[in-house]
Amino acid sequence: MSIDVDPSTDLSEDLPADLSARRRAAVAEAVARAEPSAGGDRRASVGIRRYGPGCVALALRGRFDRAGRERLRGMTGELERQARTELVIDLSGLDGCDAGLARVLARLRIRCLAHEARVELHDPPEALAAELGQFRL
Repeated sequence: MSIDVDPSTDLSEDLPADLSARRRAAVAEAVARAEPSAGGDRRASVGIRRYGPGCVALALRGRFDRAGRERLRGMTGELERQARTELVIDLSGLDGCDAGLARVLARLRIRCLAHEARVELHDPPEALAAELGQFRL
């Protein structure tokens, strides 16, 4: 899994100035970083991209088994610290979602919301959307 949450990274040079455009570009880059290998491996993969002070895009891909959930859980503290303003989580590449992954994501979401950060979930699987009380459009 890759993680890019270094607070010293200057993101202004490679992302658009407009926040909406920066968000879209960061989500697309996080998705690209999380793409599984060309061999078709669908194991848990995470891509993360900062796009401004306190703004983080997170993309999850593949199938999250226990080991994948534990690696993600290990990242949540740093994600919470970095996503003080906004956290966008792209879930369009998940191969399903079990209760364990739903708990990890719910905890991350609640902690970010408790710090008054805005949290967006993009394309959660139907079961996860129901678990988190989200509406699918």
